Amino acid sequence: MVYHFIRFVVGLAARIRFRVTIKGKGNIPEGGVIIAMNHQGNWDSLLVGTNTPRKLHIMAKESLFKNKLLAWTITEMGAFPINREKADIKSLKNSLKIIKDGKLFSLFIEGSRSKTGEMQEPKKGVGFIVARSGAPVIPTYIYGTTNKKWFAKAGVIFGEPIYFGDETDYEKIAKTIANAIKDLKNKVS
Repeated sequence: MVYHFIRFVVGLAARIRFRVTIKGKGNIPEGGVIIAMNHQGNWDSLLVGTNTPRKLHIMAKESLFKNKLLAWTITEMGAFPINREKADIKSLKNSLKIIKDGKLFSLFIEGSRSKTGEMQEPKKGVGFIVARSGAPVIPTYIYGTTNKKWFAKAGVIFGEPIYFGDETDYEKIAKTIANAIKDLKNKVS
């Protein structure tokens, strides 16, 4: 109940703030899935999370959980903390459990927001989670969320699923996903 209310309010706020376009929502299959996204602005996870067919779970930087009200709200929305300063085994295990349980899991492949607007190198941990879970990956391109003007165009493009099979080269997996996200950028109209 709380989740649906917060999702509605956040989705409404996003649609008031931006002229939102969503493409490819039908590309998200049932079962455990990884939504692999670029990251430019504070609205990114909100825009994606309010436009998926089911609850989206996401790693969020630990510092967001210091404020109790914010921590409660984002936890209700599916976020859980990750320590970005070291290999956070607990968060990785939690990610794999979410996927194994057939839920929708998302991550920013760059690890943090791009300061330039251009995609940064993807983190190898993305490849680790993909290889260990065996789940399909939905490359996801987010755009327009850093625009300071009200009613600016913003949106999300969910690409077609990528299946990696027995691939275990984490760097190769991460770069393949990054290239698929870059290809989606060309579909912005």
